[in-house]
Amino acid sequence: MTAPSSNWGRRRPACETTPTPSWHTALLALVAALACWAVLPLLLEYLTADLDPWTVNGMRYVFSAAFWLPLVLRDAHRLPPAGPSSRRALLLASLPVAAALVGSQLCYGATPYFTDATHMNFGCRLSIPFATLFGFWLLPGERPLAKTPLFWLGLLASAAGFLLLFGRTWTPGTATAPALLLMLGYSLFWGLYVVLVRRRLTPWRAHLSYGVVSLLVCAVMLVLMFLLGNPATLLHLPLRLWLILFFGAMLGLAWSHVLYYRALRVTGPIAGESGMLLLPFLTAHLAHLFLGETLLPGQWLSGLLLLLGCTLLLLSRYLLHRSR
Repeated sequence: MTAPSSNWGRRRPACETTPTPSWHTALLALVAALACWAVLPLLLEYLTADLDPWTVNGMRYVFSAAFWLPLVLRDAHRLPPAGPSSRRALLLASLPVAAALVGSQLCYGATPYFTDATHMNFGCRLSIPFATLFGFWLLPGERPLAKTPLFWLGLLASAAGFLLLFGRTWTPGTATAPALLLMLGYSLFWGLYVVLVRRRLTPWRAHLSYGVVSLLVCAVMLVLMFLLGNPATLLHLPLRLWLILFFGAMLGLAWSHVLYYRALRVTGPIAGESGMLLLPFLTAHLAHLFLGETLLPGQWLSGLLLLLGCTLLLLSRYLLHRSR
């Protein structure tokens, strides 16, 4: 039976293997992914004194790939041997996605060695304009957003909230030139990554498609770890750092990416990535709750503007979806 036309201007494979989540499910997945990523910079910063970035990246992806490997092996055998949703098609579709993810993760993993977690969260949000540009270029279904006033109003409110929080939190001299270059590199590759996830991996279930991508990235990260890193330090690593590595992999990779894949199927990469603007405020709020740091009135205002902007962006995507 022929699959119905996709809302994104392209036809899905005849052998569809993934249901489209509801908007409620997608929003819950997006919020859960944000919660995972809000604590990740803090965990990575904690590891900088004991491990090099090549070893951290390598081991994080070992944990992530191992977590999904059993399900990948099980579900890959259920795919047809040939056709648009076959195992070969999945592998070929995953290659450019994995390449973009390697670029983003190499930059992201090295950034904590040059700046702190707070400024890292801010600088990496440069991914949003890149996701917008790549989305309008590669996904015809995203282009109508540019014609909706609600989208631009949400973008303006988000930008105002981000700049307000940025101006009150960023201090000169805390981010070196290498840190800025790494955050720019991460933003470029991550913006491309989220668009390619939506463009190339939608026909397959989130855990299967990310599981394959994770295995591909893991192979690259392990080679780099043994060539450029110092994996011998793992032999003397205390248990608490092993736990941080493990939970950093689960929160920052294995769980969050699968949740984000599910959200992107519905929200699209532009509206979904705009939700990432909430990350700096979420991190600041976590510091307020657990570290006793004070949130100033301007920070609360910026958080409300960010929340308003993200709501408008997601609403514009939802109304566009309903109008088709």
